[in-house]
Amino acid sequence: MATISQVSGPLRLTEHPLQRCGAWAVTVLAGQEQVGDVSPEVLDAVAERIVADAVLAGCAAPGSGAYDWWKVLFALYPNAKPTHARRERDPAVLRTQVAELFAVDPVDGPVYGCTFCGQACRVLWAKATLPMFDSIRAVNTLPPGMAGWAVCRGCRVAMWALPYGAWLTAGSATVLTCDSPQVERDFVRRNVRRAGRIRQLGFGRLPAIAGPEAVTLEALRVHAGDAPAAATLWMFKNDNQEPWLRVSGTRSGVARFLQLTAADPYCAAGWRDLQRALTRRDKQGRVLAGGAREAARLLFDRDGEQADRLPRELWRRSEDVETISPRTLVRWRALCRLYVEVMYDMNADRLKAVADLLADWIAQEAHRGRLNQYRRAAGSGYELHKLLLTASARLLLDGRDQRVDSDVLGDLLADGSRGWRERTVLWFDVVKGLQDRKVPIAAGSDESDDAEQAEEIKFDADGELDQEGEESA
Repeated sequence: MATISQVSGPLRLTEHPLQRCGAWAVTVLAGQEQVGDVSPEVLDAVAERIVADAVLAGCAAPGSGAYDWWKVLFALYPNAKPTHARRERDPAVLRTQVAELFAVDPVDGPVYGCTFCGQACRVLWAKATLPMFDSIRAVNTLPPGMAGWAVCRGCRVAMWALPYGAWLTAGSATVLTCDSPQVERDFVRRNVRRAGRIRQLGFGRLPAIAGPEAVTLEALRVHAGDAPAAATLWMFKNDNQEPWLRVSGTRSGVARFLQLTAADPYCAAGWRDLQRALTRRDKQGRVLAGGAREAARLLFDRDGEQADRLPRELWRRSEDVETISPRTLVRWRALCRLYVEVMYDMNADRLKAVADLLADWIAQEAHRGRLNQYRRAAGSGYELHKLLLTASARLLLDGRDQRVDSDVLGDLLADGSRGWRERTVLWFDVVKGLQDRKVPIAAGSDESDDAEQAEEIKFDADGELDQEGEESA
């Protein structure tokens, strides 16, 4: 029987997202603080645990938590010994086969530099044991003359510790890279705990509430004071159909935004209101998509984009002002203004003169005709310009000359992202101006009365994480 040697090289933290997640997972599983603290003996113990869990999963009956762990392994290593359709079902035999994956390098043979960390090694791995390496549509994507990718023992263990540290579904995994190592470790620590629940209970016992974005935001908030940090999520699948990879991330200003949101009672309450609004339930009232997860996604940009989805969503949800409570509108205004101030260093007060002009013009009528005119024009620089000319002329005829700085108008009416961001801030300022003028535009009742409470919020709704659930692949 193959055994896991007590002699091995050190585990190193590299820049490869999958190896990096696995290295942190080894560290957390071993109860260590830093990757450099993982000794050869500690690495041996983690490898033994990986082998035991893989063997249990490979021999498990469908419907059990262990079988759901097999689904996870199959999604990452579809042709490996414990996941192959023709795998050995005798635990003793299967354990021998799996343990060989993590055995010490042979004493002789060609020496290579590890693909991940560069350490000398003699073991070559390929798609069967490495996630996201080689497509099934390619006969060989390896370097000429190579039978596989060189992987040292530390990195072999890390690449199979990966599912413990990743956010998992039955068909995909998500790993995190961040400028802050502490954020990475926190992300992995939460996922190691969740992986244990999956192995025990299976995915069916974990309602769909939290998600990798929400867990990332909480870690960013906790460590925002260390230094501005950007985070990237790598979601992938590696099964025998076709591998895919989706990348999304936050900008460095998001960590500061999270910290300030949690510290401001109105912004914190606005975030909670948004989470409630984004929660989706079925006809029986069961949660289909948790608000913490859906709200967190708004702060992530898809690869190559800078979408600013949070202010867009706040604007979209507030357009039907008749259905939103006045207090929620005030909170969402605070949240939107904080976002543009932090992310773009924008002085939101610069739009006050324009907001006053529009609010005064709308308030002249007792019915909603003018509000609806503004609502229809608010999203277009061209239409808003025409409306501002009309409103200014009307007020001037009434003896009220309200002038607006031309530079402000230029930015407000511009095409592109800058223009719509400023028009979003203007929308909330006009709504607030109408509230101050006692113009009845919103729903009459408030959902809650906690705006003045400086209650700390957690962006992953930590109470919900006791019932964490997978995201559908």
